[in-house]
Amino acid sequence: MTPKFIRGGQLPVVLPPAVDELLSSWINRHALFYDVPPLVMLRHCMVDVSSLRALDLRLTEGEASRVAEMLRTDASSVRRLSLADFSPKFHRFIATKPVQLCAVCSRQRDPKGSEPTRRSQLLGWRVSCSQCGAALTDNHDHETPCPFADYWTEALNGQRLIDDEAERGIRSWGSPTELARLLLMRRDPRTGHSATNNDLRLLGLVVPEIDALVADRRIKLPSPARPILPLWLRPALLAAVSLVELQGPAMLAWLQGKTLGQNRTRFGEVAAPMLGIPAPPEVLSILQHI
Repeated sequence: MTPKFIRGGQLPVVLPPAVDELLSSWINRHALFYDVPPLVMLRHCMVDVSSLRALDLRLTEGEASRVAEMLRTDASSVRRLSLADFSPKFHRFIATKPVQLCAVCSRQRDPKGSEPTRRSQLLGWRVSCSQCGAALTDNHDHETPCPFADYWTEALNGQRLIDDEAERGIRSWGSPTELARLLLMRRDPRTGHSATNNDLRLLGLVVPEIDALVADRRIKLPSPARPILPLWLRPALLAAVSLVELQGPAMLAWLQGKTLGQNRTRFGEVAAPMLGIPAPPEVLSILQHI
């Protein structure tokens, strides 16, 4: 028989969270255990949200306290399970559904057999597990090998740079997440060797191997507005972030010189703070939407 609970009170049975489990996953597992919809579970503790994703990204202090009371823990522990401490600018790097998994850590299951969703499964910049360090596996494509093994060390460093910025607010001269977006901007097609590829990105100037790969396989790379690459291509972007960060602002300015028209203007608007150029207030107000 499914245990009952009283509205606004503590649950009689609380399932322990998995390591690195996402808040919505922990709540959903309780909802399955008590055989109620997840949003009903939240209303039980007086939290009224439109979706579990909204709770993951925009958890308030009051909501954290009410969820913590229901699940018999503390608000700080609840908040650590969410993604609410990430600035909104990182939301474009967070997938709406799990896009990757760690084959090692995914073996942990609750008594009813549901598998927890871990925070790192949604983070579109990760290539290795944040807990055990194993290479992640794509949720939908287990067959395509990564063609950027030679860049793995640089990719791990790029991952660390974005982790430091997103999780701890630490960065050097430039924002690694903004560098990733800039590297996905279109570049002057005259800088490529293939006349058939009109979708060249700045990324190919730092990691040249990706140009031929994209052309041969007819891959459409994502835009800077949604910069999550398939897992097997992601090491190229992370490695490029690491290499540009290592070279410094001069390389960023050089990359801007390889753009044209509106792309050059947009590049300059995003790169201006990293190049030490004050941006007008009206530009700062729209950068988050580019």
